[in-house]
Amino acid sequence: MDNDILKINCTTVVTIRNVKSGKIYKDEAERDADINDPNTETKADHVVQDLTVQVSPKGLNLLQKAMSKDDNKSST
Repeated sequence: MDNDILKINCTTVVTIRNVKSGKIYKDEAERDADINDPNTETKADHVVQDLTVQVSPKGLNLLQKAMSKDDNKSST
């Protein structure tokens, strides 16, 4: 069963930002400190977390082949 699992190396980048002020936080601790600071208007609802997944061309090619195989299985 493990032979059926496709493993693709990738890099993930997490960006934590305040949608009201545009501030980008270096980590969750800085975000939490801003939310908990009574001197700022920042609320948890103002903060979003973006996730970017970077896949190499080789990884994309493997994924494309795997998806193609899945498509062929479902059409038979």
